[in-house]
Amino acid sequence: MAPSRATLPNLSEAEARLSVSITAPSEQVTLCALAGEVDFYTADQFRSQLIGSLNTAGPLVVVDLSQVTFFGVAGLHVLIEARTWAGHTDRRIRLVTGPRCVDRLLEVAGDAATFDTAANLVDALLDAA
Repeated sequence: MAPSRATLPNLSEAEARLSVSITAPSEQVTLCALAGEVDFYTADQFRSQLIGSLNTAGPLVVVDLSQVTFFGVAGLHVLIEARTWAGHTDRRIRLVTGPRCVDRLLEVAGDAATFDTAANLVDALLDAA
């Protein structure tokens, strides 16, 4: 019996696994809120929305990861790319962490101290004022 081949999810399945919302709660802050799984299949959706918003973002970009249920290396790569891009345009990236999957990957990768983080969205937004 031949081994079965894993099937790749189609675009609509990947989009259903991750919700990305970009809003501007103030002139100073752009909020990128995620809910669901950030993995190899959904990272492009995350990247296109986050990086695309940086052109018109306020000076502080808050990435809310508090509703993320899975966070893989592909998601971390998007954050590092966004942080680099934001640094070239005088913007800051602040992460709202919380889920163990997010905190653990940042810790293991050694990037926990290199990102500005907040324990919750209220603190992230209050600090921006």
